[in-house]
Amino acid sequence: MAMFARRSLQRLLDDLKTKLSPEACAKLAHGLNQSDASALGYEWELALLFALGQAGTISYEADTHGGPSRPDITFAENGGSIRFVADVTMVSDAGLEDENPVMRFSQSLHRLKRKYRLSGSLDYRVSGVTDGPSPHKQKTRLKLPKLSELDVFLAEHVGPWFRQLADEKQARATLQVNEPGVAFSLSYDESERHSGGGYPAYTAAQSRTQNPVFTALKSKAAQLKKSSATDPCGIILCDGGCALLSKPGRQMQQVGLDETIAEFFRQHSSVAFVVVLVFPPSRVDAFTGVFKELKITGRLYSNPRAANALPEEQLIALINRGLAQLPQPVATPRDALYWIGRARDHEGQTHANIEYSGGLMTGSVKLSARQIQEVLAGRTTAQELFAQFDHPGRPFQNPFEMALRQGLTMESVSLTKQADADDDLLEVRFGFSDPAISKLKAG
Repeated sequence: MAMFARRSLQRLLDDLKTKLSPEACAKLAHGLNQSDASALGYEWELALLFALGQAGTISYEADTHGGPSRPDITFAENGGSIRFVADVTMVSDAGLEDENPVMRFSQSLHRLKRKYRLSGSLDYRVSGVTDGPSPHKQKTRLKLPKLSELDVFLAEHVGPWFRQLADEKQARATLQVNEPGVAFSLSYDESERHSGGGYPAYTAAQSRTQNPVFTALKSKAAQLKKSSATDPCGIILCDGGCALLSKPGRQMQQVGLDETIAEFFRQHSSVAFVVVLVFPPSRVDAFTGVFKELKITGRLYSNPRAANALPEEQLIALINRGLAQLPQPVATPRDALYWIGRARDHEGQTHANIEYSGGLMTGSVKLSARQIQEVLAGRTTAQELFAQFDHPGRPFQNPFEMALRQGLTMESVSLTKQADADDDLLEVRFGFSDPAISKLKAG
């Protein structure tokens, strides 16, 4: 699974079989089946080809423009005047995250905490430094160990502290770590269950031209120029986990997306438009925790210096019409990248919840059909299946074991197919007390 369920991706591919060449479809399928970040880039290309294919004639990497470079998309509107060529690129903060491995830091900390069977909350605060040759060429760097040294560093500097907490059964404690180039603090609280962390914004752009968005635009502009295309040229920037893409307006002491694209247009009159497709930023809700809105939002930027500009309102309407035909996403780009790197090859994600009707054990239970199939296939055990729903100090109760203890047997089993998910719901209904596994009654 990535942004869309694999079932949805197959449906989009099937639709494009009548609109693209067999070679183009084969390349897309091959790219989508990769087990790295490139798969998400191909997913964006597939989604855009499908969306634009609802409104016009499309081709993928067509060799029809005469230049050594082939644009990703060539488009001509059905019954309309809009024509363009466009390159698609996914923009991420991957390089910045490699330099500032705070997510890996958090994962390693909690893995080490679990090793010592500590059930309380862990809060971390990482220090950072912002410097550079000039105010507009500064970068923020987190004071963390290098990625290759992270686990060894934590085992040496944090492991003994965790061991002391466990041996002495301390309820609360703090730790300060200050080493050359490394500075962070930890707070442990046995009475709390929700962990957290904080660190300076290392993805904030300080320069209009030295950031992931401008770099991507400049690279694609050069490729489009080499294509020798005569139709208006555009660039479509797709969300790959880039903070700057979600910050259009002017930022306090930082550079925003609007400023970056305006500077790009100032330097490149050959590009008529830029489209930015992103997911809304995650937000924290006081009652539900982190809320992630699973929808694609877009912004269109027209180049005021372009000689062959397109009618803005018509282009927006055309793109929106196509995007509205896409299936419902199942993950944000950041979550999709996390899943792609950890999933079994060619397998989407399973349902993560168990649902009850009529109370804990009075009616039925709904759960992942694929996970039950994996138990029956011997890939995993029932204990491993239900252990994933455990909470600190409160292990999850196997609902089938609970039913057996109450003398209840299965009355019916049904399957609900999920077209835009990579799993189905298996519903098991339990009957009344069954004498087959319970006491016989006199009347």
